[in-house]
Amino acid sequence: MPSNFQKPIQSVISTKNETATQQTVDSSGLTFTQCARTGLTSTEANYFVSFNLPYTAGDLASGDTFASSFPELYQLNVDHIVIAPIPREYYNEMIDGRSITFSVPQYDASDINWSSKTIVSSTYNNLDKSSENALLGKNIAFLFCDEINPPYTGETDGGAISKEANTTWNTSSYLDRPAATSYNNLQAIDINTDQRTWSDVNLAVTVPETYPTTTNQGYNYDVPVGFAALDKGFLILTHSAITENIPWSSGLTYPAGAANTSSATTEIWFSSGSSAVFYDLNINFKTSVVCMALPGEFYFTNNPTWDYAENLQEYTLGTNNYDDTYVTEIGLYNKEEELLAVAKLDRAKQKGYTGVLTFTLELDV
Repeated sequence: MPSNFQKPIQSVISTKNETATQQTVDSSGLTFTQCARTGLTSTEANYFVSFNLPYTAGDLASGDTFASSFPELYQLNVDHIVIAPIPREYYNEMIDGRSITFSVPQYDASDINWSSKTIVSSTYNNLDKSSENALLGKNIAFLFCDEINPPYTGETDGGAISKEANTTWNTSSYLDRPAATSYNNLQAIDINTDQRTWSDVNLAVTVPETYPTTTNQGYNYDVPVGFAALDKGFLILTHSAITENIPWSSGLTYPAGAANTSSATTEIWFSSGSSAVFYDLNINFKTSVVCMALPGEFYFTNNPTWDYAENLQEYTLGTNNYDDTYVTEIGLYNKEEELLAVAKLDRAKQKGYTGVLTFTLELDV
């Protein structure tokens, strides 16, 4: 019998196109939920596990190798977090981790009135769209706040780079924000070059001034107030200076918008002082598929306009005196024989027994 109507092919990614669109989420679109870490038997502890946070304090013990190497990540070892999910319709592939400006409602010093604190995103060591983190995993950016801790002002790379000009996280353009400094990125000569004093540090988790070594006095790294899961669409607040000062009773319940008379801490939104502005990244890939029909291939067809029985007789006789075939469409199948795509030609292309046809298809993936 004639050869099969199918043939294995290969494809390669040919082009990549990325678009960035600024998005703003506020009012009822941005809700806040507080979660307490009370052990694995607690439902809320699932959130800690989902975001790779320590689900017990001992899971990231002070002084162990990891905590000493990344003391800034040890500052995420907290008992309470506040989660603000970004609705799925506001982002496609991922949120740009450099671009987040997050306004969070906060009590003032009197604990009576409230306004908001401005929190912005950055990544450690390099200002990237996203970063892989030793604790939290892939597609992570961290959140920082001038009112909690201003950026690192010391030196890195053995004194080669000075961060003295880093005066604020909230620069006029998100592309000008400083990258955060990790303790793990410092060389011995860099330690104790930070111009901020230890008395000014605002820690989320208490550690002594000499932590993690006996030689570093001062910050020596940037302490985050939270982080963003960029592909999952979550903003997670961890620093107690933020999480313990949210005016829950002044918020509204979701979705009805009723007054929060019970001071609930689940899905609460605020009519003002609450917003998240960021760039939504939409990445499109095209794959090129080359389809070739060589001599001796695809010279039979089950199209009813072609005399299958007569040409089968020619095949049996071995004369190769077949009527020409014409290609009108190409189907792409996966290994499970499932049809993935169909390419329709604008006109039929003659093939026949000795003919050669080559088609290059481009598909969005």
